Amino acid sequence: MLPRLLALIRTSETKFVSAVPGHAPPGAKATFGGTIVAQSLWAAIKTTSSSFEPASLQCYFLVGGDPKERINYEVELLRDGRNFAHRLVRAYQFKKVICVTTIMLYNAQASRPPPSDDSVSFLENMGNFPELTEMRPAAQLFEHKVVGNFDKYQHLHASWKSPEVLKPFIKRFESGAVEYRFPEDIFDSAEYRGKDKQQHLTKLDYYQRVRRPSSRHTEESEEINDPRFQYVQFAYLTDAYLLLCLPYFHLLPLYCHKFSVSLDHTIHFHKRPNVQEWLALRVTNPRSQNGRHLVHGEYYDSNKEPVASVTQEGLVIYDSPAKLRSRF
Repeated sequence: MLPRLLALIRTSETKFVSAVPGHAPPGAKATFGGTIVAQSLWAAIKTTSSSFEPASLQCYFLVGGDPKERINYEVELLRDGRNFAHRLVRAYQFKKVICVTTIMLYNAQASRPPPSDDSVSFLENMGNFPELTEMRPAAQLFEHKVVGNFDKYQHLHASWKSPEVLKPFIKRFESGAVEYRFPEDIFDSAEYRGKDKQQHLTKLDYYQRVRRPSSRHTEESEEINDPRFQYVQFAYLTDAYLLLCLPYFHLLPLYCHKFSVSLDHTIHFHKRPNVQEWLALRVTNPRSQNGRHLVHGEYYDSNKEPVASVTQEGLVIYDSPAKLRSRF
């Protein structure tokens, strides 16, 4: 699924074009940002030797992509050192830059002196985190909480005329590239916390993984023989449902925004991820002000070790909480 969606065709040493057009998430008109982040990273990786793995990336979304058209990527080789390589990737549509990404890669096979007994080493523990068994499959929870309360959600969206409009959301949860396990209160935190008891929740915990390929996709997936493609799939996954969870922290129902767009996306990789195993994600919202909202995510693997740190800023506009709650 993702190998086909994220595949690139090389047109020169530093230029690539997406093999297929991108796609827009349900309810959106522009290309999903995770596709552009992932393909930008993949293009950069393809210009380095196999010993280099991604360390970090910083992505700025300039213009919304057209999901009906393919995307061109141009990689600028900023620096090639023994230990680090730096790349600048520009994504184009209709000769217009839609996204710019800077990427740093490190040489995982470079020889380094052995650590001394007093060397500094620290890995943050994920701490108290709900078990996967405490979470609900996303499609099941969405049908119960959103479809089952469609009359309430109609008051938030004039375009939601009937429950038919929610079928793409359900399909995405059931068979999309990313699987989710959500807590019971994710779609309406106020229902569980009380609208007046707390003005801002401190964290949101849930699980994600890339959906395992079906038998008809197995042959296609085997074409991706570069183990670094795990990073590429992970980059796609990190943009899925991160900014959309913003209303949760403000005791508002999800999907209550009038307008939402990602401004930038940052990833610091701590280890190569295994994206087909469940990854625990802790999301926080350190700042929301003047329509600009910052969300931060920490990913952990099954060994409770940190995999990556993700930060995203978005421009999200919605009515005042009092108006939204009165409608909901």
